[in-house]
Amino acid sequence: MAKDKINKDSFEFAYRKLEKILEQLEQNIEEKSLDEIIENYQEGLKLLKVCRDKLNEAELKIEKINLEK
Repeated sequence: MAKDKINKDSFEFAYRKLEKILEQLEQNIEEKSLDEIIENYQEGLKLLKVCRDKLNEAELKIEKINLEK
């Protein structure tokens, strides 16, 4: 599959961004202010919601496909 631009609303984009936030927090937590940590936490929660919503959509599609067999 070609590496096209990843849609900013896609599961892959949200997941990669969430991973990056977690990695930065794990590695550099002592260098961040409390406000930065809270901001990252809030962004992480939003990204987590996007990922969960996309996974739920995929699950529903798969269930529908299985019912059509």
